[in-house]
Amino acid sequence: MPNACQTAFKEWAVTIEALARGEQIIILRKGGLQEPNLHFQIEHDRFLFFPGYLHQDAKLLKPDYRSWLTDEEEQPDPSEVTFSLYAEVTDVIELGVTDPEAAAAALEPFHIWAPGFALKRVHWKPLHPLNAIFLRCYSIQEPVTMPVTPQYSGCTSWVDLDSDVALGEITPAIQDADYEQRASEIKVALAATHATI
Repeated sequence: MPNACQTAFKEWAVTIEALARGEQIIILRKGGLQEPNLHFQIEHDRFLFFPGYLHQDAKLLKPDYRSWLTDEEEQPDPSEVTFSLYAEVTDVIELGVTDPEAAAAALEPFHIWAPGFALKRVHWKPLHPLNAIFLRCYSIQEPVTMPVTPQYSGCTSWVDLDSDVALGEITPAIQDADYEQRASEIKVALAATHATI
């Protein structure tokens, strides 16, 4: 485990909360509006999560998780960002290769997003595959806050930070055995849809 990290990955704050609480172990990614060639690439297998609040919508979450959204006036100062969750990629599964509807449906029990969320992601830019990224997540004991600089803005997934963020003492979101069991359950569910593992 490294002592520090200088790479961040943008994701909804509510999804980061779900990962930190161990409610889910995957994220879905196809690409942001400003990605090179509009196509997402897994450039790093270890990173910090950069929380975002734009485009979060209660209608896109299952009812049990809608209360996790913060009102606009309660959201953090946009001139700063706080890093509290570190992640390591363990597996990547490409969805929507032969039966995107089946792959999306297979994921429904394993995330906080509303029914249909994954399928909408499959159909957006249909020539590009949707990736289910499996993550082993760890909470940082002492979260680090730093200024948001202009190069951090925009609809891109990856951010190179100006300085290292010390990880210090970290705590796994779920224990190793639980993670392996959940990952296995997701892989079994997706294997039946002929997703590319």
